[in-house]
Parts: sequence; C-alpha cells; structure tokens
Amino acid sequence: MKNLPAKVRGKAIEIANALLQKKSMSEGIVIATATSRAKDWAANRGIKTESSGKKSPTDAKQHGEDRYVIPYHHDQWAVKEEGAKKIEKVFRSRKQAMKLATREAKKANAGVTVQNKTGEIQRRISYNPHRGASNGKTRK
Repeated sequence: MKNLPAKVRGKAIEIANALLQKKSMSEGIVIATATSRAKDWAANRGIKTESSGKKSPTDAKQHGEDRYVIPYHHDQWAVKEEGAKKIEKVFRSRKQAMKLATREAKKANAGVTVQNKTGEIQRRISYNPHRGASNGKTRK
C-alpha cells in the first residue's frame, strides 16, 4: 500500500476500514482486497497507480461500469450504473432487477453489487474476464 499514490492510498485505507468494521476478515486479506478495490477505483477515474515492474491484468479494472441492484420506494428494486446519479430502471422484484443488471454487466465485462433491503451489500458478482478465478463468482 505504501507504493500507491496518496489519493489511491487514502481510498485503500478508507475501504480497509470499512471492511474491518463489517466483516471478520484477516488483516492480510483486508489489505489485499482494499488495495485491489482502490486500484479499480483509480482506474475508473483515470488516476494512475504505480506498478512495480510487470503489470498484472488484475491490477486495474479493464471493463465497463458496474451495476448495482438497490432497494427502491415501496418494496421495489432498481438497477443503477456505477457513477450514475439516476437509476436505469425500476422493478417489482429483486429477481427482475438482477436479471437486467447481470445481462448488462456481462456485456460490459463488469460486476453486479446487490444490496439487501436496508442498503447493506449482500453480495458482489464479477463478470470481468481479467479477474481469473473470481469471474462470475459471488464475493461476500
């Protein structure tokens, strides 16, 4: 983490603190996860991250904007694109919203983040072919 630019390192620390509060993970996994997510965050915003020599395809997100399935007014569910201020579409069920979010994420080689009714992250699914073994797998 110390080799990251200050802005990216700050984001990694913010992510690590959030992970430590919500999950019972070992520090090593938290640091690796936070660093990876901070690099993804930076890549999506055009911020360069320093690399030590050979670049790994998992160092930066090489895909489109992620989709979020979020609770919406009166027991409805919505799909929102990462970084968008407005939602894309509203559905009566989470299953319907998941279907659209999954289809769009697969097209964009992105991911889907699903929230529960209280807005907490329930699961994440990556459809990024550069993520190797986590492709299409649920990450909690």
